[in-house]
Amino acid sequence: MITVYGSYNFPPFLKGIVRDLRVYWALEELNLPYDIHWMDSSKGEHRENPNRLINPFGKIPSMVDGAQRMFETGAIVLYLYENAGKAPQDAHARAEVNQWCFAALNTVEPVFLDIFRWGLFWKDKPGREWRYPELLGFADERLTDLARAMGEKHYLVGNAFGPADILMATVLDFAGHEPGIFEKHAAIRDYRERCHARPAYQRALAKQGVGPQANAA
Repeated sequence: MITVYGSYNFPPFLKGIVRDLRVYWALEELNLPYDIHWMDSSKGEHRENPNRLINPFGKIPSMVDGAQRMFETGAIVLYLYENAGKAPQDAHARAEVNQWCFAALNTVEPVFLDIFRWGLFWKDKPGREWRYPELLGFADERLTDLARAMGEKHYLVGNAFGPADILMATVLDFAGHEPGIFEKHAAIRDYRERCHARPAYQRALAKQGVGPQANAA
């Protein structure tokens, strides 16, 4: 049985933001059974054992699948798809999926995560008056490039939803408090809505942050 080390008791505005959602979403898409080892984030339980034994950085989430112990959501999501036989078998097709996963986490996420930080946590931090508008400009560039790359496709790799979409959609959600970012990028707005409408996403979102009472139900 797969066990995900996830969090609860976090501020309500972090629902849909905490990265354990990505793992739940992948598991729900793949219809794989799993348990959640709940950690109280308000008490910093994720920075202690047993999570620290899996994730050396004490971050959320981690995952155990038999003898396989993993951290980093990109690696976990890719592993789940590959282990379930749902990843491309052709090396070229697999490389296309991988490059979009890395693009989500390395090219898009840094900008959108900083928008989240400066927009919600660092409102009084010196330099915000110039840094925040700069980040919004960078986000506009990323979305322009993303829309151009996607063209008429429903998802990042053709019309089949996959691991790259889980990562990209959740990365874009870091800027969910700034809906104006997506106003001039209707294709990306529709892409986010398409991803959010998936039943697996809805099930994953409903489970996120519920806490130990979910296991007792």
